[in-house]
Amino acid sequence: MDVGWVSAVVALVGAAVAAASVVVTVVEGRRTRRNTEFSVHRDLWWQRWTWVVDRAVSRDPDDHDAAALMMHALTTRTWITEDDEWVVWAVQRAERRRLHPERADDRDGGRSR
Repeated sequence: MDVGWVSAVVALVGAAVAAASVVVTVVEGRRTRRNTEFSVHRDLWWQRWTWVVDRAVSRDPDDHDAAALMMHALTTRTWITEDDEWVVWAVQRAERRRLHPERADDRDGGRSR
């Protein structure tokens, strides 16, 4: 092989590596952005959840209605997890206990884990 062919092969390999680097960078950038967006949504969701729990344990019945409405809205989001569903169950159980204290001995509210 002469120097001209070797130079051409090296240039071609270098161009292929550069193109692959661009593709990897774009893919990683999109994945990072998606993860960041998810984290921001999740953080905001958790702040809203905290608001719901504060209202759910309030002594004001109007707060309970607002909490129930917002809890329903939050549970329709796509990023709800199994732990979040457990929080929903716990809030509902606390509300049942508040409304029906005579059933306070019901340990799991009819739900087995």
